[in-house]
Amino acid sequence: MLPRTTSCLLGLTAALVLPACAESVGDDADVDFRWGGHHCDDIEQEGLIDADAGFSCDFGIDPNFPPELIAPSIERDRMYMAEKPGLVEGKHLPLAIDFESGAFFSGGRYLFDTKVHAKKYAEFVTEDYVLDGFQFLERPGVLDPECYTWQTIAAYELGDIEADHIIMRTERYAVTSHGNQKHFLESIVPDLLEQATEQGLTGLWLQYNKQEKLVQVVEIAPRVVEPAPGELDVVSFFALATAPSFGEEFEDRGWTKVLDRTHFVLSIWFPFVLGDQGEPSIWPNSPPLPEPYCTDGVCEVSRGENDVTCPFDCPVDCGDAVCQPGEDTHNCPGDCRLE
Repeated sequence: MLPRTTSCLLGLTAALVLPACAESVGDDADVDFRWGGHHCDDIEQEGLIDADAGFSCDFGIDPNFPPELIAPSIERDRMYMAEKPGLVEGKHLPLAIDFESGAFFSGGRYLFDTKVHAKKYAEFVTEDYVLDGFQFLERPGVLDPECYTWQTIAAYELGDIEADHIIMRTERYAVTSHGNQKHFLESIVPDLLEQATEQGLTGLWLQYNKQEKLVQVVEIAPRVVEPAPGELDVVSFFALATAPSFGEEFEDRGWTKVLDRTHFVLSIWFPFVLGDQGEPSIWPNSPPLPEPYCTDGVCEVSRGENDVTCPFDCPVDCGDAVCQPGEDTHNCPGDCRLE
């Protein structure tokens, strides 16, 4: 069991007033449900994230992909992908390592304010995003992608995203029950939240895809102990990987677990601001995992790089939000937009 963090003192309780709210939405209704939003405005819980929707992708990574290119490739993607509207909380980019086979897995976990923005983002990632001549999911290093949009039943920030989002786990279930499961999922949020606080988690998302008949729980955890300098935090990784499942009530209903994967949080993105003048990405497990660096070939203005601090990467005017001569999508993606 993970240690309880100070986030558990936020005043969150499991005694949420759900039943009266859920009664206003029938089991088969297909409408948005957002606590603190346009339904059930009387429910306001500290730590609740105002998100109606979500998106996720999972894929393998070619183990031969050069490690020195991982961070600059991710930073280039950030400056195009994170500019899309509606991103809430910050995209979590996971990295899983199969310690037996040596296989690597990554992808993304997103929260969006509306279903419309989540759907548009899904279309962008799976169809429209082309960089260096490759559609994103058809890049040579991306293996067997699996992507979904989600209705976010509830999402909680239970810690400090800047410091406490270190490890994440996704448990995904195939729904075998008939009908819309939204009412049931809303009703179990108090139990899941209680379990999350008992385990000392720093984030919890419950999401539903009615069309694909899938439910997933995303669990985010802090460090158990500080690792030795330069060492991978395997203690925190295995603490979350072996923690009690959040799917007991799903299994009681006969639902089948189709994914249970624990990741290191490699990077967290925030909404992009033209010129890369917004918040920098976070790399909570770097080092030893890869992270951006001066001379990586990408000018990351949000990280303090410019033509003085990092002349190898940064053209003179990079960061002025105008794609100047000599700038391109490689060296100054913060200024130079896709065609």
